[in-house]
Amino acid sequence: MHDTIPVAEIMIEDVVTAPPDATATDAATLLRDEGVSSVIVARASEPVGIVTEGDFATQLCERQDLGHVDLSAVMSTPLTTVESTASIVDAVELLQSSHIEHLPVVDAADANGALEGIITTTELSYYVPHLAHGPSRLEAAPTRRQVRTDTKYERDDWAFEYHSADESTVSVGDVAQFSKSIDDDDVEAFADVTGDTNRLHLEAAYAAETRFGERIVHGVLANGLISAALARLPGLTIYLSQESSFREPLSIGDRATAVCEVVEDLGRSKYRIETTVVDGNETTVLDGSAVVLIDELPPMATHERDAPATGSSD
Repeated sequence: MHDTIPVAEIMIEDVVTAPPDATATDAATLLRDEGVSSVIVARASEPVGIVTEGDFATQLCERQDLGHVDLSAVMSTPLTTVESTASIVDAVELLQSSHIEHLPVVDAADANGALEGIITTTELSYYVPHLAHGPSRLEAAPTRRQVRTDTKYERDDWAFEYHSADESTVSVGDVAQFSKSIDDDDVEAFADVTGDTNRLHLEAAYAAETRFGERIVHGVLANGLISAALARLPGLTIYLSQESSFREPLSIGDRATAVCEVVEDLGRSKYRIETTVVDGNETTVLDGSAVVLIDELPPMATHERDAPATGSSD
């Protein structure tokens, strides 16, 4: 979903700039007076470098007299920029691959790349707080088990897998997966229960005129698959927090899979979980993290789990 949002929609247009022959003192004064963390060094409208708070700290360690030095001598170059028409996903990937926090935005139609704005990790964090995660340890997990019987019921078209060294406890490295198809009935029921009757999810003709071109699943409904996966961890799972970033739309009728990996033991039966939902093509729909508390199952549930199956009826 974030692939459809251009950098131009969230960039800061009022950029603080200074010419290359301005002094370091001039730039430091701008940082202080304007309340910003960087100054773009520009020749006319063309950005040629940048100085940040971090740059000043580095330069102060290397120079005895920094104040009267021209910015051209201390600015960071070559300058990494992004075009205003690029998506915010592209911007995040560029920031991460370049190991920087400030990204000047330039006009793609201008031969000299005229400065249009700036985007930083601060602005992007409002939209994509968890865009990149480390490689999953799903394939390396040693064992697999079926659905626990402490869920009220299961359906034949649902699938659950749990990869763990010890299926009776939760530990770092465990991975739970839950998948199901989200069909039209699911979307309409979710809209009715929650009151989110946005026509984007319910009316094909309306949705066709939007940037998505079709009806899509509610983002929070897709996020609910994470809850389904966590509910099947060993023990009684209690949600403490959830943070998600919605990256791509999920088409109605597609099969979605939530992947939840335990990445940190916080102590006192609390765990941090890295969460991802992918569609049928393995495209990441959303990702983020959750913190859960794992209690012991109540005695009644433990007895029900150990009792022999007696069959069921619809």
